[in-house]
Amino acid sequence: MLQPSVIPKHTDSNGWWHILQSGPPPKVLNGRKSARNVVVGAGVCGIATAFRLGELCPDDKTILIDAERAGFGASGRNAGFMLNVHSHGPPKRIDILKRNMKLWASGLSDLRNRVEKFQIQCDWSEAGRFYGAAGPDGEKHIDEIAQTLEQLDLERTWLDADQMESRIGTRFYSRGLHTPGNALVNPAALMRGCAQHLPLNVELFEDSPVTEVEKIASGGYVVKTPEGEIYCDRVVLAAGVFLRHFGIGKGRIVPMATYGSLTAPLNNAQLAQLGTGEAFGLLGGSEYGATIRLTEDKRLFVRNYFHHTPNGPVSGKTVSGPIADLHRKSLRARWPELANLPFEHSWGGIMAFTWNDGSIFGEIQPGLFAVLTNDVSPMTRGTASGRLLADLMEGHDSQLLDLQLSLPEARRLPPRPFLDLGIAFQRAKLHFAARDEF
Repeated sequence: MLQPSVIPKHTDSNGWWHILQSGPPPKVLNGRKSARNVVVGAGVCGIATAFRLGELCPDDKTILIDAERAGFGASGRNAGFMLNVHSHGPPKRIDILKRNMKLWASGLSDLRNRVEKFQIQCDWSEAGRFYGAAGPDGEKHIDEIAQTLEQLDLERTWLDADQMESRIGTRFYSRGLHTPGNALVNPAALMRGCAQHLPLNVELFEDSPVTEVEKIASGGYVVKTPEGEIYCDRVVLAAGVFLRHFGIGKGRIVPMATYGSLTAPLNNAQLAQLGTGEAFGLLGGSEYGATIRLTEDKRLFVRNYFHHTPNGPVSGKTVSGPIADLHRKSLRARWPELANLPFEHSWGGIMAFTWNDGSIFGEIQPGLFAVLTNDVSPMTRGTASGRLLADLMEGHDSQLLDLQLSLPEARRLPPRPFLDLGIAFQRAKLHFAARDEF
């Protein structure tokens, strides 16, 4: 029997979600249901798994279930970069990076095709991404990023301080680097749109937290919620960082929270401070630098803070207070004229990190499967991982599945409090090095 020790519950304001038009009300699980498959977690991995199971098993029912709303949780709370490749630090082993790129490219293609096929309104843009360097740490890392892109033979364009100012309206950055190949989106809109266009044999239940997964005498499982239960043959746990609260990957996942703030749409006078006024997405050259976006609907998004969150999401009051103040400093440093521009929303999302960029993927026990996407390119990688897990379940072999299965298992972490102390030290080190990049 698996009983989660923590139920996902966010009390802050996910700006990406709250700026969307109201959608249909959630369908809450009530009473007794039956299905061949139950997928727990309607994030990027869960949706991809359920979608693929629906395609591969047209005569079988699959149920996708989430404790909150599809698009409101972690997969709808990130910065909205659908990455084809991403790497900080010195150039990595190119063979490993090229291997990972196949997964990222596959997931990006899946998402792109779904957006086009179902006309999902999520502000999908093929604008690529900028990297910016403001201080010594940013300068060092942006050169390393450029070297990696060069070794991969990927397109890249340097911008000096004048060109950065012309493009985004600030001299905060001494240099910039632009590379195409990824998409920018409203991630909540993307996830909600994907959940609304599942195959007909896939049923979605929301606001239905799973309280128990129990093996039954018949060999199947019963998945219980406060108001209902589902009898099924197979269960997929795709609950992201909350997997560890089911006892899956316990001691192998580091939950790290990142935080973002979003303004109202800018008026013409405000947009005039932002160079061309065209949408852009910028990642800090430094590993700990700020992420900045001007969205398609002309809102500024800022993310510049992360920390270890072993006890679950931070309260909404903390996010809208001290953390939003840090975002305000980033805005002021880049565009002093916009220093008093209010944030409409500030929120956090929890990412899963592993010690060795390892995976949790496959059959945990007969009929019970798990999948986790971690820190590097989680949206595109998670989309590929979810689809490949469904292929594994149905015996559909492929070179890409072989590649996924070749990834190392997530390594066991040091015990707490040694883990906490190590993370705190590393975070302080990165923060100090990147102090000019905020």
